[in-house]
Amino acid sequence: MMTSNNKQLILKYETIFAAKLASKVLFKPKLSSWMIFIPFIFIFYIQDLIKFKKGRKEFMANYLLSHEKALNEAEETIKESRKPDTATLAKKSGLKGKALEKYADLLLVLAEHYIPLLKADGDTYSALIKAAYSNNKTNLLLFFNQLGKAEKTLNKALAPKLKKSNASAVEIIKKMEKYSEILRREDIKDIYNT
Repeated sequence: MMTSNNKQLILKYETIFAAKLASKVLFKPKLSSWMIFIPFIFIFYIQDLIKFKKGRKEFMANYLLSHEKALNEAEETIKESRKPDTATLAKKSGLKGKALEKYADLLLVLAEHYIPLLKADGDTYSALIKAAYSNNKTNLLLFFNQLGKAEKTLNKALAPKLKKSNASAVEIIKKMEKYSEILRREDIKDIYNT
């Protein structure tokens, strides 16, 4: 039985995860006590902080976009009693070739993860995970590994275009891959209290 509460719990988790990831990936300016005494330096700090907050908000929105698309597809899949159609969903992204194929794969991994979560019984995200994954943390770890692989494969397909347009994007992607894995392993410990 799918509930809108489940969808909200999933979105809340994904938003928190995106915020944690943003804090690991993006540079946040540090305030030193001496900056307060030099007004024009303090103004630069404030400007950098505003840029950081804007960048963090944009990072989170972009990160969540694919997750929300996959979650909505999972919801429609359940309502219409059909298999997820992430290929059609991916075509709307404007990607081409290998990147399009790998994006559809990523969306499918996410949608297939969300379907049992939407159907699960539970009042918390942890409860949904435990119900959907038969209270077996190895199953969740396998999903996280599958998700990480899908993300890396997509990133690899996108890399040639990113290298040409923005070298710093490549560094951010490397950080995203590294910290996503770390944060997901922390989530497993939190969910299963180990």
